[in-house]
Amino acid sequence: MSSQSSFKIAAIYTAVIIAMFCIPSYFALMGAVFEEKTKSINEILRWMDANEKEIFGQENPQAPRSVRFKANIYNEKRELLFGNIKNSLDLVDFKIYSKYPNIYYQKEIKVGKNLFYMIVEKQLNYNKIVFIAAMLFLFIPFIIFFMSDLFIKVGVHRYQKIQKYMDDFFNDTIHELKTPLGVIKINLELMNEKDENSKYIQRIKSALKQIQMAYEDIEYYIKHKRVSYEKEIIDFSEFLNLRMSFFEDIAMSKSISIKSDIKPNILIYINKMELQRLIDNNISNALKYSFFEGHVEVVLRKNENAQGVFLVRDEGEGIRNTKNIFERFKRENTTEKGFGLGLNIVQNICKENGICIDVKSAKDKGSIFTYTFNIYKK
Repeated sequence: MSSQSSFKIAAIYTAVIIAMFCIPSYFALMGAVFEEKTKSINEILRWMDANEKEIFGQENPQAPRSVRFKANIYNEKRELLFGNIKNSLDLVDFKIYSKYPNIYYQKEIKVGKNLFYMIVEKQLNYNKIVFIAAMLFLFIPFIIFFMSDLFIKVGVHRYQKIQKYMDDFFNDTIHELKTPLGVIKINLELMNEKDENSKYIQRIKSALKQIQMAYEDIEYYIKHKRVSYEKEIIDFSEFLNLRMSFFEDIAMSKSISIKSDIKPNILIYINKMELQRLIDNNISNALKYSFFEGHVEVVLRKNENAQGVFLVRDEGEGIRNTKNIFERFKRENTTEKGFGLGLNIVQNICKENGICIDVKSAKDKGSIFTYTFNIYKK
């Protein structure tokens, strides 16, 4: 997993957690605001109780100077007698009123037969609220993100290490196999010239071709994400005929007959190695899963929409779940050996080249793999 991928996962994980805690965080902030307002009201009440006698013991009521508290004093008719509140109030008929960044408290005070109204202003302290908000929406998300990213990187480090060992192992294996496969092939051809009818040589040739196909699948699987396979115009008909001859020995060793119906001059725009993987995996699977002395049919033609159709039909036990067979390392029949890469490779090639796949299968009757593609027109 790349650092960019772990960054994205950590960011998504953090966003999900923040979304889950949005409502609790909102109530936490509202609780902090309520606590600050309650505290301020209590301070105003204590200040008023401490100064009430002094204020209204004068002929003209006046509030003492204070840095924290401002006051307006009104008579019974709501006429201003004294005022040092600079902010204009939107209303005067209230008990408690808040207008950022201040809170106001109003009290009725009777002095003898006279009635007075006193409004006291105090500025709210938002430092605690800002601190809580910063913790909830900045600091804590940062910690969550940092820890998530760290845990993800630590968690995938071992996987990355194992993956690197596997990649190195496959690369080294592919490199080491290439030379002996070539030597075996050359010597086998020399032996075949001396004894063309030897059934043992034919079996060795069949086995060697199967090893070669497995080798080519692994090589393509390792390299296809790092190597750019250039497309070209290929005569599908001619190329398919060449690959059919490749499978003659394998079919003969399994007593399976191959019938082909290949229409000429059908062109396709694709990479040659990818086309070979598409053809070889389908025909080799058809031979592998067909019953003894069964039949395999390979068709290449045009359909009614002037599209190309490549079809491979086998006579085997059929496929129980046609959706899973394209998954990597998935094999329908676990008694058959293999890597389970072939059809996954085929699916990726079809996606990259706009080829449609259709699979039909019936128990003990076999399977039909159909690939529909756009014919290249000169």
